Amino acid sequence: MKHILIGTAGHIDHGKTALIRALTGIEADRLAEEKKRGITIDLGFAYLPLPGGGLASIVDVPGHDKFIKNMLAGAGGIDLVLLVVAADDGIMPQTREHMDILQLLNAKSGIIAVTKCDLADEEWRGMVAEDVKAEAASTFLENAPLIFVSSHTGEGLQALKECIYEKIEQAEPKNISKPFRIPIDRVFSVDGFGTVVTGTLTEGTLHRDGQIEVFPAGLQTRARNIQVHDKDQTTAYAGQRVAVNLAGLHHEELKRGDVLAPPGSLSNSLMLDVKLELLKNTGRELKNNARVHFHYGTRSVVCKVALLGEGYAQLRFAEEVNVKKGDRFVIRFYSPTDTIGGGVVLHPSPQKHRRGKTAAAVAALKVLEQGTAEEQILQAITEASASLAPLSEIKKRFGDCEKELETLEAEGQIRRLGTSNAIASESRLNLTAKISELLTEYHKENPLQAGIRKEELRSRVLPDVKPGLFDQVIQMLTEDGALQQSGACVALPGFRPTYSEAHKKIRSGILARVNYNEFVLDKAERQVFDALVSEGAVIVLEQGIVFEAGLVDEAKTVFVRLVEEDGGVSLAQFRDALGTSRKFALAVLEYFDRAGVSRKVGDVRVMLHSTNT
Repeated sequence: MKHILIGTAGHIDHGKTALIRALTGIEADRLAEEKKRGITIDLGFAYLPLPGGGLASIVDVPGHDKFIKNMLAGAGGIDLVLLVVAADDGIMPQTREHMDILQLLNAKSGIIAVTKCDLADEEWRGMVAEDVKAEAASTFLENAPLIFVSSHTGEGLQALKECIYEKIEQAEPKNISKPFRIPIDRVFSVDGFGTVVTGTLTEGTLHRDGQIEVFPAGLQTRARNIQVHDKDQTTAYAGQRVAVNLAGLHHEELKRGDVLAPPGSLSNSLMLDVKLELLKNTGRELKNNARVHFHYGTRSVVCKVALLGEGYAQLRFAEEVNVKKGDRFVIRFYSPTDTIGGGVVLHPSPQKHRRGKTAAAVAALKVLEQGTAEEQILQAITEASASLAPLSEIKKRFGDCEKELETLEAEGQIRRLGTSNAIASESRLNLTAKISELLTEYHKENPLQAGIRKEELRSRVLPDVKPGLFDQVIQMLTEDGALQQSGACVALPGFRPTYSEAHKKIRSGILARVNYNEFVLDKAERQVFDALVSEGAVIVLEQGIVFEAGLVDEAKTVFVRLVEEDGGVSLAQFRDALGTSRKFALAVLEYFDRAGVSRKVGDVRVMLHSTNT
């Protein structure tokens, strides 16, 4: 079943609310002041039964220029526009502004209802029809049906209904598989239920008891109950007007403009990269760094416009916004608040563009606007911080893009690191060159070392990358043949420590001194000693106590024999068996404990299952 949102548009006092009442029997004006003054101030809601079953949601917007902010809050997500023009008045200023706004929001389908036709004769009706069609030329309403109706006499109402039914049949089904989004337009409290919010489910599917995050505040809640047109439902779908009873939140924590969505599915940002479309009839110039009102969903916020060129801009906010790539918006001058234009979001969480680099920014934004899905995703991965792109963020920006990722990987343009990250081939080559240059210098300065320790390399190359992910990077570059690994060290392929004759002499001297002696190095010996530790020739038991690796192996053999004979070994037994001092025997035993060879039980040590040091 298709779920369609119908929205009214048009000048004040042209009969929008009366027409909704005549079509549905529902009074959309709900505020006492609206009924008293006879004008629509805020959004009103109704529904129209459909011949095949189901209901079409309707949002009625105010037509007064003072309430354009409220009109904009209801204009998002409209599938079918009902443009209302009074036959006795014709096209008026808010008619034009509403049409401009809906055009900027990329409205696709509409019907023109010329109301109060009982107040106009045939000649006047013809003149109004010509004016309206001329105004609609080159807009989404250019070929829209035009129907004369009277909410007073009933003329044309059935024809209008039939036209609405036909348009609904022609409408494309909404995507209900995306993560759901509900821009909130009303918040209130119901006795016995608590906080309730209403809004249009613009995409996706919402389930009762489903987990919800309120953006941008980050509040966590769940859908305790869902109503669609005053009836309880277990599931709501894109295109429906919904009321959601939220668990665990006070109504004062929420406001119009907040968005309900699955936890973590949106990104909060203080900047947006956009493509602007300015109205031709504005008569005012949009200057760089101008302050404007930014309208998206049901929210309005103030931002500055940094013009980049060729219609591209970066919007900079004082408070966080949360949108997706492809979302449409409207901007209005800060004062007076005339509509100046709108556009589409290209990047929902960009970095700040600096002066002197706008050409590169424009080139990148062209890809986001005009490029294929694969080109856009590849660019996003290439631009990722530290060269490594979290796939969760890529999918948050581009939706379900597994097919495109597989294509890029098959073409060799990206490489996945595990299941959570990806790196572009260009970034991989740059990273390889950077590490190779660093290792070349390191080997030159440390010819005796088997390589640089991974942790040191990480701190110098990718300090913001976690150790586990960095291990995946090293493994990838090792598989590429760009690196070799030796334990905890990394080196260039084919590198081996090189001992000069002087180094060999120092090495022999160190090996002759290490066992069962207090061990102190002078400055000249430190480099050789570090190399011996790195290659595993000597083992540091504790500060100042160092043993040759072969002797530690012999000591382990002695320990294992004593355990097999007696079931456990005391410190004194081990000391006597080695023929050394208590201090050195204790250092060896404690090393075995740390290495998982032994475990102390009372005054003796027993052998664990593993005897690998």
